[in-house]
Amino acid sequence: MERAGACVLLGCLLVSGTPGGLTAAAGSRDAPAEVAIIVHPDNHTPDPSLQDLRAILTLQRQFWSDGRRIVILLPATGSVERQVLLRTIYRLTDSDLRRLWARRLFAGEISAIPLTVRASEASVAGVKESPGAIAAVPAGDVPTGVRVLLINGKRPGDSGYPLTLVEKP
Repeated sequence: MERAGACVLLGCLLVSGTPGGLTAAAGSRDAPAEVAIIVHPDNHTPDPSLQDLRAILTLQRQFWSDGRRIVILLPATGSVERQVLLRTIYRLTDSDLRRLWARRLFAGEISAIPLTVRASEASVAGVKESPGAIAAVPAGDVPTGVRVLLINGKRPGDSGYPLTLVEKP
């Protein structure tokens, strides 16, 4: 049943969305771009620290506390959301991240490489469809029907929220 759900989710993600990612700081190079981490509303995992989030998004931790497999929906390459994750979570370039996933897959450490979605709307749809999914979306574009995780006890917009990118001119 879980495999069938993953196939439906994959089909949903492949056909939805438009190229490119949404940016929270569109039109303003100096405004911080904040990224919200969202999960299915039935996911009752406690809000993580940044270190715990790193373990989840690097698949060092592959299952939620209720036993469901974690399904990572990565933002589109080049999107602000992806840049925030690369800088604050992965601490890698995009090409290094792709190599890391391939190396871990072939070493048998992970069962699949995380999916990259084309737009935040597809990430939201995937999270709403799959109780195991987790995604990063622009903080200003979080719809109803998903749960936003607090990171280090802070929500997007709070002072000291860690998933923020300020572009330097």
